[in-house]
Amino acid sequence: MGDLREIVLPKELGETVESLIVFWNKDSGDTFEKDELLLEVQTDKVAYEVPAPFSGVLYEVKVKRGETAKGGQVIATATEKNV
Repeated sequence: MGDLREIVLPKELGETVESLIVFWNKDSGDTFEKDELLLEVQTDKVAYEVPAPFSGVLYEVKVKRGETAKGGQVIATATEKNV
């Protein structure tokens, strides 16, 4: 198992704009691959699919469905999969 890493909401969504977490495609303990769809967020202007920044295992979801986050905010932690 790799080191614990943070997953952040992409900054291009805006560091001052609140994004609503519409759904998580994975739960804690689920594995995922780099670029796989992790979650979908909605701003007042656009829906955005957030891909996984690396391959790993989702450890903890810090911002749950129905909650809001801003670009650059930590939304989850995961252990990186050793290649």
